[in-house]
Amino acid sequence: MNNVIQSENVSFDNKKIQSIFEKVESNGAFKVEQLIYYPYFYFEYRLENKSLAHPKGGLIGCTVDGVNKIGAIVDSYPRLENQTVPPNLIQEKLQPEDAEQIAEEFVFHAISRKMKVFSTPKIKIAEREFFYRPYWIVEGDTDTKDKFMLAVDAVTGKYHPL
Repeated sequence: MNNVIQSENVSFDNKKIQSIFEKVESNGAFKVEQLIYYPYFYFEYRLENKSLAHPKGGLIGCTVDGVNKIGAIVDSYPRLENQTVPPNLIQEKLQPEDAEQIAEEFVFHAISRKMKVFSTPKIKIAEREFFYRPYWIVEGDTDTKDKFMLAVDAVTGKYHPL
């Protein structure tokens, strides 16, 4: 049964991923068939206090990995659409309130370390969203008979070994 979810669009389809890997490793065999959807929480915070670096305040976005519970600062709000997808969803292991706590701590840490402010500004939640990001599972082996699996981000084309 298909699911309706909030997801980012696939920018790299399986044929494009296949072509990229074949160009990089012409002696390898690759299979790009399975598209999975990985859970994330998105939080956007409004900086309430003005600082020298941000005299008008500003916004800061953070995603939290719904499985590994890891935060990351993001440059822009993810472009999400309601999509009907096959049941290839990885289940999140994190409750929304726990994800929000992780995001808030991560944002405070990022602000205090990277923005070099005298005092940590007050932040207020401006936006929250749960979404999925699509990844291709690539199975391959090279002429040295080394088999491998990669997760390839279907939005950016970046890959991660499995």
